[in-house]
Amino acid sequence: MNNDPSSNFLVLLEALDRPDRQLIEAAGFRMTLKPRQFVYQQGDVADAIYIVLSGAVEAVTFSPDGKQSRSIAMMVTGDFFGDLALFTQTRRFAAVRACSVSEVLRIDKSSFLRLIKSIPELGLFFCHHLAQRLHKTSTEAHLNVYAIDLTGNLQRFDLLTIVQAITGMGHTGELRLNNSGNELLGSFFFRKGRVEHARFGHLLGLEAIWQGFIESASEGVFSFRSVAEPTLPFPEKNKIDLDSTNLLLEGVGKRDTYQAFPETLRKMEGRLARLAESLDWKNNETRVAAGEIWEVIAEPQPLAKIWLQLNYSAISFLEVVMEMGMNGQAELFVAAEETT
Repeated sequence: MNNDPSSNFLVLLEALDRPDRQLIEAAGFRMTLKPRQFVYQQGDVADAIYIVLSGAVEAVTFSPDGKQSRSIAMMVTGDFFGDLALFTQTRRFAAVRACSVSEVLRIDKSSFLRLIKSIPELGLFFCHHLAQRLHKTSTEAHLNVYAIDLTGNLQRFDLLTIVQAITGMGHTGELRLNNSGNELLGSFFFRKGRVEHARFGHLLGLEAIWQGFIESASEGVFSFRSVAEPTLPFPEKNKIDLDSTNLLLEGVGKRDTYQAFPETLRKMEGRLARLAESLDWKNNETRVAAGEIWEVIAEPQPLAKIWLQLNYSAISFLEVVMEMGMNGQAELFVAAEETT
């Protein structure tokens, strides 16, 4: 994923004259993809380029026996892919599949080459992108001489231990957690040993860190690679400002508190419903979270469904739910069969 607006195809498209923009749009075919649906397979003939119109797709490489795979890149709205193999007339180095419901614009090879000849801005755009890619590859090759990469099994190390090790070494780079099916569980970017951005499941920022600390993964691997900037998109509003020492200390406390919760709560069982006509909340620290939960439960909702709609870790979410119950604002109903 490229954060540079000059490499965003949709930005280019908006800047073109209307006739040129219409030529490009007419030459393309829109494809709607389901999650995990492949755009093309590793080894396929390169016969088109693709532009991500919405959603996200990832490039994946597979071992010769097909039993192992590795996610190597993610493309989001405005990114494009498939151009390098098309220009070099080689087969696809990696497969590409959708991470979520996505839409891509496919432009076949012959149409694309005609467009480059007729629209000078388009040719310059791709020359600029290829030059950037070459520079990035050369720079990374130089930096990798000094890079320290870490890998391990999640059965032996929890996230809190891994984060503590990376912060102690003061490295800049990206930590990724993958399950046994090589699906991404979480991604964490460190700058000089301090966590700057985090993603875990549906969560972003500090709440993603807390969720990673309290959630144990029975299978999967972690890998840390020295990179100057994160490879996945992270909203700036979710940037983490907490220093490493306090982050680790607070994380230990949250993990211990979470483990003391009843199993029913940790499994997110039951339905949450309002008891009061309006929210009356005294705790300023949890006021925003309480308000967001209150809005979701205008009608009674399953606890798990509420949580997935919000950017709060299970520990932060459940602490507010319990506080709602204690001050008479809401009640958690658990079906009899769920407690047996």
